[in-house]
Amino acid sequence: MKRIRTALVVLLSISILSVGCGAKQEPSLEPLPEEKKLVVYTSHKAEIYEPFIQEFEDRTGIWVEVYAAGSNEILEKVASEADKPEADVVFGGGADSLHAYTSYFEPYQVRCREQITSEYAPADDSFTLFSEFPIVFVYNKKLVFSAGTPQGWSELLEGKWKGKIAFANPANSGSAYTALCTMLSVCQDQKDRTEVMERFAGNLNGELCKSSAEVMDEVISGSRAVGITTEDEVKKYEDQGMDIGIVYPKDGTAVVPDGTAIVKGAKHMENAKLFLEFTVCEDAQNLIQDYGYRRSIRDDLKTDLTVNTIRYDMDWAQESREEILKDFEDAFSEKEVQP
Repeated sequence: MKRIRTALVVLLSISILSVGCGAKQEPSLEPLPEEKKLVVYTSHKAEIYEPFIQEFEDRTGIWVEVYAAGSNEILEKVASEADKPEADVVFGGGADSLHAYTSYFEPYQVRCREQITSEYAPADDSFTLFSEFPIVFVYNKKLVFSAGTPQGWSELLEGKWKGKIAFANPANSGSAYTALCTMLSVCQDQKDRTEVMERFAGNLNGELCKSSAEVMDEVISGSRAVGITTEDEVKKYEDQGMDIGIVYPKDGTAVVPDGTAIVKGAKHMENAKLFLEFTVCEDAQNLIQDYGYRRSIRDDLKTDLTVNTIRYDMDWAQESREEILKDFEDAFSEKEVQP
């Protein structure tokens, strides 16, 4: 398992109640005892997970091993290891994706649970919500004027956007699957599902991004005029001075949180519980808003959400996942690349 550590850009100073405030232990040549270990599988990008894990280590003296990959890959890996779990914690992944794997998680109720009243929080506490982020459109300002950007999901089905949309493979990207379900939900009153799939797949012109990160790369480089991604991704690159803009779909969009879960049968169960408490404590949630471009999941820390949101049908998205992905794959593969 690869140990992932880099220098931190953001220097944190967090006092975590009940997680521990001791100074980080000096390295030792002696083997690290099991009670000082934690194994985390994460789908978060490095700029999200590294500061949190570094601070968790500093405060607790627990040594964290990290395996980073896409959310679907992470969850499939946990499922494949069910008989002999390697991970203690799954850190990241949309609530809709996590709901489909709750049989592999150990329920745990964090102490601040009453401050988390999201409709997407699992009733059985099989996982704990972490942050919120709307699904949005991003556009390259050099290629598209603000007034000419698609303002809603139905506009992405218009022929003028053929070959100009960056979208990640929903079979690999949790946020892309959420976006696809959001599009189907919003457009179903105007068009049937087959038509939406076919028109959208046609506009992708036979090309899918490998990840949500590649969506941003495509738009920033000008390879694609617009992309479908999450708010935090756009905000991050805007702050870096990239010539991009953000659109909140006027016909509504989903704001589905991600979460953190303890793996059933985890070797380091008590450390896993400490980690979940850490992710939702007040200081850590303020950090995710200040530096992670995310929205806090805690009611007492939430910022105003000036976005037209839809109710995302989690049960439908979970139960229909295989069917939706199959329909999308069929529609996508039937469309030949056009010049």
